[in-house]
Amino acid sequence: MLLDLRMGGRDGLDVLDQLSRSGSSLPVIMLSGHGDLPTAVQAMKLGAIDFLEKPYHERALVAAIERALDRAAESRNREQVKQAAAARLERLSPRERQILQGLLAGMTNKAIGRRLDVSPRTVEMHRANLMDDLGVGSLSEAVRLAIDAELTPLGGEAGDAPPAQVAPAAKAQGPRAAHRPAQLPPSLIDVLEGTTDCAFILDPQWRFTYLNPNAVRTIGRGRDLMGMVIWDAFPLATGTKAFELLRRAAADDQPVRFDFYEPDLGTWFDVNARPVAAGLQVFFRDITPERRASASARMSEETLRLVLEAAGDGAWDWNIASDEIAMSARFLDRLGYQPGGLPEHFDTVRQLIHPDDLSNFSARLNEHLKGESEVFACEYRLRRSDGGWIWNFDRGRVVARDPTSGRPTRMVGSACDVTDRRKDQERAQEAYERLVLAQKNAGAGIWDLDLASRTVRLCRRSAEMHGLPADAPDELGPEEWAKCLHPDDVSRTREELARAIEHGDIYRIEYRTLAADGRCRWVHGLGKVVLDPQGTPVRFLGLNIDITERKEDALMLKRVQSELVHLSRLSAMGAMASTLAHELNQPLTAIVNFVRGVRRLLARPAGSSAEGIDEALLAAERSAGYASDIVRRMREHASLSQAEKRPIRLSEAIVEAVEVAGACAPGGARPLVAIDPSADRVLADPTQIEQVLLNLMRNGREAMDEVGVADPLSITVAPAADGQSLVRVGDSGPGISPERRARLFASFVTSKAHGSGIGLPLCRTIVEAHGGRLWVEDNQPCGAAFCFTLPRAAA
Repeated sequence: MLLDLRMGGRDGLDVLDQLSRSGSSLPVIMLSGHGDLPTAVQAMKLGAIDFLEKPYHERALVAAIERALDRAAESRNREQVKQAAAARLERLSPRERQILQGLLAGMTNKAIGRRLDVSPRTVEMHRANLMDDLGVGSLSEAVRLAIDAELTPLGGEAGDAPPAQVAPAAKAQGPRAAHRPAQLPPSLIDVLEGTTDCAFILDPQWRFTYLNPNAVRTIGRGRDLMGMVIWDAFPLATGTKAFELLRRAAADDQPVRFDFYEPDLGTWFDVNARPVAAGLQVFFRDITPERRASASARMSEETLRLVLEAAGDGAWDWNIASDEIAMSARFLDRLGYQPGGLPEHFDTVRQLIHPDDLSNFSARLNEHLKGESEVFACEYRLRRSDGGWIWNFDRGRVVARDPTSGRPTRMVGSACDVTDRRKDQERAQEAYERLVLAQKNAGAGIWDLDLASRTVRLCRRSAEMHGLPADAPDELGPEEWAKCLHPDDVSRTREELARAIEHGDIYRIEYRTLAADGRCRWVHGLGKVVLDPQGTPVRFLGLNIDITERKEDALMLKRVQSELVHLSRLSAMGAMASTLAHELNQPLTAIVNFVRGVRRLLARPAGSSAEGIDEALLAAERSAGYASDIVRRMREHASLSQAEKRPIRLSEAIVEAVEVAGACAPGGARPLVAIDPSADRVLADPTQIEQVLLNLMRNGREAMDEVGVADPLSITVAPAADGQSLVRVGDSGPGISPERRARLFASFVTSKAHGSGIGLPLCRTIVEAHGGRLWVEDNQPCGAAFCFTLPRAAA
C-alpha cells in the first residue's frame, strides 16, 4: 500500500494505526511532502517499512516497493515453513506434544513430569518417541520444528525456571561461561547451544542474560554484550519493527516471528521470539544472502521477461511431478489463446503437437530428462486455436531434481515462433533444388573464388566436371585447383583469370580438366568480379558449363566434313575427267607435234639453222609443265587431308580456285576479282575454302551457260560486321526462284540433270564450321550471288 500522510478524512497515520491494530500484514510505504523526523519515526513504529519525502525519485520508490514485495514474499515463505512444521507436529500424540512444549519452555524432564503429573522416566520415554515421530536426530532439531510451527511453550511452575541472573563470578569462568545466565536448566542450555540458529535471552529489563556461540559471532563482533540492554547495544534498532514487535511479544506474552533490516549491523535477520520463564527467548538467523539472492532472482526474472518480450519469445514452466505447465501470455497469444484459455496441463500441449513431429519431440524430451543431453532443444509444429499451424522452437533444461531419487521435478524453457524462418528455409530449399536440377539438365555448375585466400569453392556439379570424387572437400587451394586442369591449359586459364580480375572484365574461357583416371573433359568457364562497398574486388562468382559432348560433336563433324570434302572432290574429278582428258590432250599433242618437228629439223642437211629446234623444244617444255601442273592440282584436291585453320589470304585462294576452274572449263572468261586489302586475311583452311569457291564458280558458270551468257563471273571481298570478311560470287544467269531458294541448301536436292545435290550443303557446312554463314541473294542487274563470311585473322 502506498499511503499519503495527508488525505481527506483520516490522515495516513490513523489508517496505518488501524491496519496495525487489525493485524494486517500488508506492507505499507508512507509518502508525504510535509513530514518531519518524529512523524517518520511514528510511521515506522506503526509498521511502515519506509517513509518517502515528496518529491521523491522514481528509483527510490521502486526500491521501496521491491522491499515491500520482498517482505510479502518472506511472509509467505514463513507461513509455508510454519504449515510444513505444523504438519509434522500433527504426527505427535497429545502427550508427546505437551512434552515438546515443555522442552520448548526450557524445562527439565523432572519439571515437565511435575507439571504433567507423570514420572521423569515417562517423560524421557515420550521424549524419545516424539523424536522418532518427527524424524529428527537431535533435541535442537525438534525445538527448531516447534519454533517454526510457533508452538506455545508449556507454562512452568514457580521456581521451575527462575529468572536468570548473571552470577557474580561468571566472568571469571571464561568467555563461554560469561554468556550464560546463572541457574538456566542444562537441557535448555543444550538446546540453545546445539541449534544452528543464533539465540539469546533477554531478561524483563531487556538485558542480555545469555548468547549462544553463533549469536556472539554474528552480533557481538568483538563486544561483550552480557548484561547490556539490547537497545543500548543497537541504538539504531530503537523504534524499528523489531523494537515494536519484541515489546509486543513481552507485553502480550505471545510469540512473534518477523524479519527486518538491522541498521547497526547492516544485516537482514529472520527473528523468532517467544516469552519464557527466564524472560524473552530469541532465535534469529542471517538471511542477507537469501535476500540478495531473491533480489537478484527477481532482477533476473524481470530481465528475462524483458528479453523474451523484446525477442518476441514466450516462456513455460513445467512441474514434472504434477504434470502442470505454466505458459506465458505471449506463448498463449501465439497459439491464439487468452491467458487461462488453455488447460495448463502437459498432455494438453502434447495434443497440440503435429502427429508427424510428436515422436521426435518425445525422443528429444526423454533424452534430456534422462540426463543424456545438457539442453532440450526441439523444433516442431503446434496447432493454433483457428486450426492453423506454427513452427515452434523450444529450448529448456531441468532446473530441479528430487534430492533422494535424482528424478527431475521441474523444467523451464523458452518458446520461439520460427514459422517465417521455416518458410524462408523451405523456399530456399526449393530454389536450391530447382537450381541443382537446372544445373544437372544444363550440364552447368557454380564456382566461387575468394580473392583474399585464393581458395575456390565448387558445387557438386562443378566438382564432377573437374574429376573430383564425391568425398572431396568443397574448397580447393590454388595448387589443388590447378592439379584438376589439363597441364597444357593451366597457364592460359590463370592468365585469363588474372586479366579479368585486373580489368574487371567478364571471365570467359574454354579449358580441359583431367581426372585421376585420365579422363579429359571440356569446360566453358564464365565469371564476374564482385566488389565490396569500397570498390575493391573481393570475390569472383561464376558458372561452369560442361561442353565435352559439344566438343566431341565438333570433332566428329570436322571429320565428317573432311570426308564429305574428299567425296566432293572425287565427285568433282568425275565431272572433270572428260574436260581434263581434253585439256591434257592439247599439251600432250603439242608436245608430240613439237618433238616430230624437231626430228624433221634434225633430219635436214648439215648446216641448217638450229633456231627452230630451240623454239620447238621450249614450247614442248611449256606444254609438259602445264600438263604436270594440272595433274598436281588434281592430286591435291583428290587427297583426304585434315583441315587446319590458319591465317591465309583470300586473294591467293581465289587465284588457285580460278586456275582450277579454268582448267576444268578452258576458253571461258576469267572472273572479275575485286579485293579490299583490309578484308584479305582470314582464319581458314585454304583447301576447304578453295573447294567452296570452286563449287560456287562452277555453279555460276553452268547457270550462265544454260542461257548462253558469256559474261565473266564477279568475285568481291569486303569487310563485314563482327570482325568478318564477306566473299561474294555473282553471275549473270537466270537467277534462283523463291521456290528453289527454300530448299537450295538441302542435301541431295538439285535441279541439274547430272547433279549430286551435295555441293551447296557441303559448302554451307564448311563455312559454318569456320564460324561464318552462307546465303544467296539476287545479283544486279540479273542473276544470283552466293555470299559467305569468314572470321578475319589478326594483322
